Amino acid sequence: MLTNVASKTPLYFPMGDQAIVIQFEHVISLETNKRVHTTAHLIETREIRGITQLIPAFNNLTVCYDPVLIGFGELITELKKLEEYDLEQVEIQSKTLHIPVVFGGRYGPDLEEIANHAKLTIEEVVALLQSKRYFTYMIGFIAGYPYCGDIDSRLSLPRRANPRVKVEKGTIQIVNNLTGIFTMTAPSGWHIVGWTPMEIFNPKSDPPSLLQAGDYIQYVPVSEEEVQQWDQDSQKAWDQKWNM
Repeated sequence: MLTNVASKTPLYFPMGDQAIVIQFEHVISLETNKRVHTTAHLIETREIRGITQLIPAFNNLTVCYDPVLIGFGELITELKKLEEYDLEQVEIQSKTLHIPVVFGGRYGPDLEEIANHAKLTIEEVVALLQSKRYFTYMIGFIAGYPYCGDIDSRLSLPRRANPRVKVEKGTIQIVNNLTGIFTMTAPSGWHIVGWTPMEIFNPKSDPPSLLQAGDYIQYVPVSEEEVQQWDQDSQKAWDQKWNM
């Protein structure tokens, strides 16, 4: 059963006249986020009339709908029927995308600070970052940007006091228990640990993003020489080895 901190059931809120927000526990956790994605999967499989888009976030799901095809009350009734399901028994498909990353140096200027904070060597920090898969909680902020977690708690740092005005596309960064990959150049207050030549978002592709909420990523260290020589053939060979 879906739960909420206060009511033990999800809460439903209108967002304008064409969307409903299903609010789960007010926490950022893998368990709660999987409830979000499982609920979205159930909504898709039930093919409820009038739903136009589903937008999963850390702990809520926005359900967009056409009010000409289905009213607010009727849609709430349909959504509440999903509370009868045991979400832990619902299986949804996901994939793991392996990301080539050059860590440290000019590609990861904050790696030494993170290592000092964690009382580890830079090599130990890199080993921790590459040691596990990270769940994609949601896509947002900028086009195709994946919010992934959870990183090792020893590496957790709050946002930088002074954000950088320009962070390059492909930058691998961390903050608190999260990690993400910049899909375009933009400002950021996160801590930079590395860079990838792999393009995970292309507006000309269909779909434009290689990652969807509910997928996993795993970082694979590569050398600076490899990323400097990276091209379409390199990417093709990488995908054949890691992402088939």
